[in-house]
Amino acid sequence: MIKLVVVTIFIFSMLLPLPITESSSTYAEMGEQCYLEKDYETSVKCFDKAIELDPENTCSLEYLGKYSMENRNLDMAEIYFGRLIELEPENKCALKSLGKIHLSQEEYDKALYYYNKLLEIDNSVGKTWFYKGICLKMLGNYDESVEAFDKSTGDYETLVLTWNDLGYCYYQNGEYNKATECFDKALTLDGNLKYSLNGKGLCYEKKEQYTMAIECFDKAVCQDECYYDAIYNKGISCYKSKKYSCAISCFEKALDLNNSNPYGYFYKADSLKSLGEYEKAVLNYKKAIELDSKNPVFWSGLGLSYNYLNEYNSSIQSYEKAVELNPKDDISWSNLGYLHYKTKKYNESIFCFEKALDLNSNNKYAWNGLGNSYLLLKNYEKALMCYEKAIEIDPLYNEPKISKSSISK
Repeated sequence: MIKLVVVTIFIFSMLLPLPITESSSTYAEMGEQCYLEKDYETSVKCFDKAIELDPENTCSLEYLGKYSMENRNLDMAEIYFGRLIELEPENKCALKSLGKIHLSQEEYDKALYYYNKLLEIDNSVGKTWFYKGICLKMLGNYDESVEAFDKSTGDYETLVLTWNDLGYCYYQNGEYNKATECFDKALTLDGNLKYSLNGKGLCYEKKEQYTMAIECFDKAVCQDECYYDAIYNKGISCYKSKKYSCAISCFEKALDLNNSNPYGYFYKADSLKSLGEYEKAVLNYKKAIELDSKNPVFWSGLGLSYNYLNEYNSSIQSYEKAVELNPKDDISWSNLGYLHYKTKKYNESIFCFEKALDLNSNNKYAWNGLGNSYLLLKNYEKALMCYEKAIEIDPLYNEPKISKSSISK
């Protein structure tokens, strides 16, 4: 019998060291010692025993929370740290851990609550400001997020990319000056960050500062000669600043990298059209249409190029497709009216000009075209009225003045 008792005590001692005085605090001390020695299995048993004896043993709750965090058991970690916060509302470890748990679960409002609590206790910790900034950014509070990041310290690379991300958030909201400030903060930390150089260029482009935009895009391409976004965006800035040869070069490079973007072909076509290379423009408009046949702007561009090539039937077909896709485009209706006028289909032209004017009564070209159509049908009264409307809209518009004077004679 004695041997049996000795063996039982020996086995139990292997499972859990027995303190001299069995109390919550002694088990907690033993658990802490085992934890520091990385004997986690024994330490957990000690902490569990400590809590069994005293559910308010804060030391054990903290270590059990840490252990759960390290083993990715976030639900248990939240329970332990939640209980700890109830006992010690200003426990920094618990507040920090709960913030981290909710942040990892994308519960940004809850995470923000705990980071704010931490900052109430100590607002000098840059890492806390950093995580607060992350929460605010994800919640869409960009201005407050910027203030937090200005006070933050964090992982260097993450901090750089966060400023960059904030820049794009402001850019999407149309706040280009704020976006530029964020891109500049990212570039202060990493002057070669191509994403921020590209973003800064986009802001300049939106503000019609095309020379500065192009400089930013060029710097981005210097970091990565295959950076599609910067090459394409440089093409847009060149196109908008009427540097069509440069734009064509950019779009050709962009299309070599990605030929699935219909707008690459469209802007190349529009640039070629502006340089008078209508046949090449037609080919590129057609490629854009192959990728997106539902875009009325592509059909309108194709129609105008066919018009310059004097291929009126093809031009009419293109504009008919454009107004079919977008029947509220007064310019396409007006251009279609002029094409019918050129092919001597005056009733059709009148119909198109009237459609254009129903959509926009200030379309001076439609009034002039309508006047021309009535003139050739010898309806001089209506022709005069149309010319007068065109002149009323634009007193410097000479074509209706000339036509009007010819009727008077």
